[in-house]
Amino acid sequence: MNPEFQRNVWLELTPLRLVVMAAVLALAFFAAALSNGLITPGGVARALFLVLVVVWGTHNAARSVVGEIRDRTWDSQRLSSLGPGTMMWGKLFGATVFNWTGGLVCLAVIAADTLNTAGIAAAFAEVVYYVAMGVIATATSLSASLIGARRRQGRTNIEVFLYQVAGLAAALAVAVIADPTGSSIGTFPRTDTLLWWNRTLPTSTFLLASLAVFAGWMLTGCYRQMRLELKLRNGPWVWLGFLAFMGVYAAGFDAFAPLHFDEITARLMLAGLVIAGLAYVAAILEPKSKVQLRWLGGEFGRFHLGAALSHLQCWMMSYLVAAAIAVALMVRFAMLAMGPELATTGAVLGFVTRDLGVIVLMAMLTRRRGGDLLALAVLILIYWLLPSILHSLQYYGGQALFLPYRTDPLWMSPAAAWLEAVAVWAIAVTQMALSEKSSR
Repeated sequence: MNPEFQRNVWLELTPLRLVVMAAVLALAFFAAALSNGLITPGGVARALFLVLVVVWGTHNAARSVVGEIRDRTWDSQRLSSLGPGTMMWGKLFGATVFNWTGGLVCLAVIAADTLNTAGIAAAFAEVVYYVAMGVIATATSLSASLIGARRRQGRTNIEVFLYQVAGLAAALAVAVIADPTGSSIGTFPRTDTLLWWNRTLPTSTFLLASLAVFAGWMLTGCYRQMRLELKLRNGPWVWLGFLAFMGVYAAGFDAFAPLHFDEITARLMLAGLVIAGLAYVAAILEPKSKVQLRWLGGEFGRFHLGAALSHLQCWMMSYLVAAAIAVALMVRFAMLAMGPELATTGAVLGFVTRDLGVIVLMAMLTRRRGGDLLALAVLILIYWLLPSILHSLQYYGGQALFLPYRTDPLWMSPAAAWLEAVAVWAIAVTQMALSEKSSR
């Protein structure tokens, strides 16, 4: 057995806790059975699963590494012979083993309730849904705590709460999008079938399969974060594979793209937007080390392309893939003589380049942990406050200085975007050079 998981089992599954858990669950289900139809045991089981696994489980997952850091035992664990896979599985399911023990009892009641009312297929779908929700939520909290640990954060209760909130947000997204019963508050109205890559698929089956795949990606993300925390290097191929998957997955929903674009263009646009969004998320979350950035710049300067490309951070790879898609779109728009669309795509790529430069620059300028929050504040200023002021002053063309805005002449917005991008990155590179000189 996994030694880290076994250690957590000994700590979490004490006889007293198991007796209390069994008694509470039995009394809750018995009370629901005697309520004359006001509430069913299945309804109670669903609520208790959310409380035990999603709410309480995300808290325990967020604390699994943070607690070791607080107790000053994490360094000794990192120096042990346990590999990242053993440590990840042991922390993720060991710290939450008590929650999952109660959750499995609830799942049995949920399956029995749905089997009695809707059949075996519906019961299987609901079990998959709740298991995937629990795995995604707890894995998100653990991954967030590992990211915080790498950023030299994660020791205060507020930060642990934020890691738990990340898991709860993931669970809410699962509930809103993929609830097979359609009973979640705010669940998107949907039809029985959907169109994906020109194939008509059952909506519930597609969403459940998507949940299972995304749960697998979340577990992979936890494993890679644990590798980094144990001072092992991650290669680029897993993240590139994830980008390829997300691009293909998003491109299949071309029905959501504007109607006046052809199929190929619509799919490229959807893939590019999703991957560009991942670049923003990764740039905010990943630590931005001046030493690493200077090393990458030196490797590219000496044309050591293999070493440099293999050490790119996730946001850098995401940007390069998004840029490649944007260039393909611009070539396509040029071939189709679609000048406004060509200019808009060039402006979007320029502003994405500028925004990533802003995130890096704020990290270079601030020595404490507020660089990413400051970057978010600057982006809000650029994309909302300043354009709103210009709009109120009825200077509509001026909005092209801050966000993609179709103007006459068409080149104004892309020119502004790339001038700003060059300026921001020049300041960021200068700041890195100055910090290198001051450190000598």
